[in-house]
Amino acid sequence: MSPSPTTRPTVPELLYGCWKRAWIEFSDGSIDDSSHVFWLQTPSRMVDVRIAADRPDLADRAGLHDCTLDELRAIAYSDSSSGYTECGPVVLDAAGLRTATACWHTRGHGVNFQPVSAFPEPGLMSWSDDGTVMVERAPSGAYVEQWQLVPGTRDPLSVIAVGDHQVYRAGDVAVFVRDRAIPVPRTARLAELLDDHQHDRPTIEALLDCEFSVAERTGTEWTITTSTLPWRKGKVLDVDLR
Repeated sequence: MSPSPTTRPTVPELLYGCWKRAWIEFSDGSIDDSSHVFWLQTPSRMVDVRIAADRPDLADRAGLHDCTLDELRAIAYSDSSSGYTECGPVVLDAAGLRTATACWHTRGHGVNFQPVSAFPEPGLMSWSDDGTVMVERAPSGAYVEQWQLVPGTRDPLSVIAVGDHQVYRAGDVAVFVRDRAIPVPRTARLAELLDDHQHDRPTIEALLDCEFSVAERTGTEWTITTSTLPWRKGKVLDVDLR
């Protein structure tokens, strides 16, 4: 049985902080270096937020009810999750790189924007000499990702639960997480679920009403810079993170 994420650290200190993805290369050779992807890691709990760069600009919408069906479909392609990370010991490989294997536990341990994970396998991690650049490889060869540590995010680290939401913090970056209020009707990607309920607008909106918002601190304010709900961008995160 996996250890409880609340009893002790389950990742090495090298993994602490907020990481921003620089690029991902897939097995077919295609590269994505423009999507907005953040991974915030505390000593155990984690949250990641993945927003495609080509998602339409919906900042002027008043909410899900104000979107067309095509715009709702575009929102449905985001991918975010929370839970905890379990990482093996850091070792030196033959080339002298520090490496470790990480697994993510989200089903039953956190919130999942997508009911089905696009990449469920472990990650083979390696770090640069100064620990600010991290490369993640899928054992199957499905992808290679490069991550860069966001400066000023190794401390303080915290997870705060307030009512129906949680706030994950790493230094000057925070992620607000709120789950949808309805159960997912079946285990499938959101785009498929929207097809299932294309004539049931209330269910579609309820399925997409799941928020992962990244906020960055400027002075005393925390301003949302990207979110699964596009109209949240630019809003001030109204939580006490002092």
